[in-house]
Amino acid sequence: MNTAKRIFLVLSAFVLLAPTTGSAAPSLTERLKGYVLLQVQAHGEAYYVNPSDSTAYYLKDGAAAYELMRRFGLGISESDYAKLSAGNASLRSAVRGKIVLRVHAHGEAYYLCPRTGKLSYLKDGAAAYGVMRECGLGVSDVDLTLIPKAPAPSSVPIAATLAGCPMFPADNPWNQDVSALPLAANSAAYIASIGASKGLHPDFGETREYGIPYNIVDSSTKKYSVNFDYADESDSGPYPIPSAPEIETGSDQHLLLLQKDECKLYELYAAELNGNQGAGWHAGSGAIFDLRSNALRPAGWTSADAAGLPILPGLVRYDEVNAGAINHAIRFTAPRTQRAYIAPATHYASSSTDSSLPPMGLRVRLKAGYDISKLPTQAKVIATAMKKYGMILADNGSSWFFQGAWSPGWNDDDLNTLKNIPGSAFEAVDTGGLVK
Repeated sequence: MNTAKRIFLVLSAFVLLAPTTGSAAPSLTERLKGYVLLQVQAHGEAYYVNPSDSTAYYLKDGAAAYELMRRFGLGISESDYAKLSAGNASLRSAVRGKIVLRVHAHGEAYYLCPRTGKLSYLKDGAAAYGVMRECGLGVSDVDLTLIPKAPAPSSVPIAATLAGCPMFPADNPWNQDVSALPLAANSAAYIASIGASKGLHPDFGETREYGIPYNIVDSSTKKYSVNFDYADESDSGPYPIPSAPEIETGSDQHLLLLQKDECKLYELYAAELNGNQGAGWHAGSGAIFDLRSNALRPAGWTSADAAGLPILPGLVRYDEVNAGAINHAIRFTAPRTQRAYIAPATHYASSSTDSSLPPMGLRVRLKAGYDISKLPTQAKVIATAMKKYGMILADNGSSWFFQGAWSPGWNDDDLNTLKNIPGSAFEAVDTGGLVK
């Protein structure tokens, strides 16, 4: 059976069930929550009716489908996922038509089709688009007019999101396109200091040993007081910490916590548990960020990062790369920095006044003319973001190391091709004056 006939038959069944009079509009919308609708009189244009706001969102292509998947996803524990997979009736009823994210399995996403009852893995943008269209329910133009629609994607500013939360507003510096900004006056000196002949280095990959993990939590996650070494520049909390959080390996031991119900980011540096959770948590420093606000840390304050910046918004994440685009700047390190910073940084971590050294918060971009056409897929997406959004200097460390969250989806051979890009391929841009 061809696609057009299959869609028509589904539509015929649906029309018998759903009146299209204006008075039926609220009932129609309520009944279609969680469904993917195919507008059969417009070449099968697809829409997803989000259960949380009863609004239809246009699924233009795989990238759009994947973005909505991440935006509307609901975190689910491994125990609940096991129950869902096993067919638990009450849980299946609760998530019918919704997208769930396995928070302890790097955000793997699944959709429970309300029409077929099938639970499908949304591996990437193409898979999300395919599953949603396969599960689609035909709808007429008249019926579609009775359902509220979200603004067209082209009218909505692009901004990174995770678990339904923005990674700061669209006009935040992290989300700023810097491809057309003028060069910083000291660009050449900064690049030489970091290492013009040294290669770019992805500090993350396929295994847990490399990368900075993050934890998605919700209002049910217990909050704990934390004892800080640098309490005078730390947010007191309390911090929502799950029973077995993922913490960065190595000496920095960053613990990143995204509370998706309030869209707040909680980050700890050198986090460790004192014996057990009854004894409490200890950390070097900690910071809390409202992801719906552009507010900075107080001037001169650190965070869980040396520059006073948040960490999570600057990480390279597999879900973004797999969807085809990174829409934010990327965090990176340099071996020596000067006693100064540039906003949105709020803190320096050096006693040197050498003006040739880069300040914290320095923004660099991959030169527009640098050829990335032969890079493999994952590397090309990352390099493209480095041309448009650039990288922000966030900490002292190895030259040109940039950070991401580990994922089994990464291809280390693919990522390692980025090591062939030399520091000389970058330039520093002017994003504001130095604070000393």
